[in-house]
Amino acid sequence: MRRSVVLGPLLLYVSGCALRPFTPAVSVGVYGQDSLPATSTVTVPARTEAIARWQLPPENPWAGYHKLTLLAALDEVPRAAVLPDVAHLEVVDDARKAAVKIGAQGLPPDTMWIVDLRGAASVVFGSLLSRRLSTPPSLVLTFNNWPADNELIPAEETLAALVLAPPRPPDPSATTHVPVFLLDAWRLAYREETVEDDVTDNRYMLTTTDLPSPEVLRKNGILRIIYVVEDLDDTDAEEDDLNATFISYQEAGIALRMVDLATLAEEPALDVALQDRAHFAKKRTTLVDDPSFYARARGGFGGVRGGPVSPFSPQYSGGGSIHFGGWGSWGSGG
Repeated sequence: MRRSVVLGPLLLYVSGCALRPFTPAVSVGVYGQDSLPATSTVTVPARTEAIARWQLPPENPWAGYHKLTLLAALDEVPRAAVLPDVAHLEVVDDARKAAVKIGAQGLPPDTMWIVDLRGAASVVFGSLLSRRLSTPPSLVLTFNNWPADNELIPAEETLAALVLAPPRPPDPSATTHVPVFLLDAWRLAYREETVEDDVTDNRYMLTTTDLPSPEVLRKNGILRIIYVVEDLDDTDAEEDDLNATFISYQEAGIALRMVDLATLAEEPALDVALQDRAHFAKKRTTLVDDPSFYARARGGFGGVRGGPVSPFSPQYSGGGSIHFGGWGSWGSGG
C-alpha cells in the first residue's frame, strides 16, 4: 500500500502551532504513519460467516447503528488473503491490556463506550471485553469504508482484526445492553494534506445519525459517555465528526469522560480511572464544514473512486494459506 500525499502541512502540528485541537485522527496521522505492520497470508472466512460473528440481533437496541460495510469486502467463500499482522502493533497490545483490566471489573450499566483508536485496536478492545465479561456488551461497528489498492488509510488493518478476533455475541436473554461503539481513528487522518489523483481516498465521517441521540440514550438508561483514546498526551479533544454529537449529549445532561488506554490498564478500578477525566466538548470549526478539506481530498473523500479493488480479489491471493493469530494470541495474558 502506498500513500501519495503532500506531507508538508504536518509540520504545523509537530511544531506546536496546531490549527485545530489534537484529535485521534491527527495523532494517528502524525505518529502512526511509519508503523504499518508486516503482512501475512491468512485464511479468512466467508463473508456470511464473518458477518454472523459480529451481527447484533435485530431486537438489540443498538443494532440500528451497526455497520457491516467493511466485512462486506470479504469473498463469498473462505479463501487465502494477504492482511496486515496487526497482532504485533503496540496500540493493539495496549488495547488488550486495558480490556483485560476492565473486563475483570465489569461495565457500569449506565454507560456508553466510544472507543476511538486505530481500527484494529478498537476491534481487539471490544472483542476481548466480550470474552472477559460475564455479560458481553453490545459491540457496534462504525467502520464505513472499503479496502482498495493504493488507498489512503489502511482499512485492511481493521478488517484483519475483525476476521481474527471475533467477539462473543451478546446474551439474547440479557435485560441490559451496554453499548460499546468501535471507531477507527484513521478515518479523518491526513486532514491537512492534498491527496493525489491516483490515490483512493477511503476516509469517511460519522454523522449525528451514526450515534444514538440523547433521547435514545436516556430511554436505554445511558447517563455517561466514556470516550477512549490511545494517549491523552497526544489527544486533547474529541474527533471533529463527533463534536456536534458530543455537544448534544452535553446539553442534554449526559456526562462525558475522556480516558486513555494506559489509565484504564494501570488504575486499580474503573472509578479511579475516570476520576478527573470529565470532558467538555467545545463548539469549534471542524472539518465537517470546511470546504478546503474536501478540495484537498479532490472530490474523492467519503466515496469510491475508480472502482477500488478489494484485497480479496484473486490477484491478492498468495501461495499457501497460513493461519496466524487466532483467539489464543489475541486474548491471552492479563
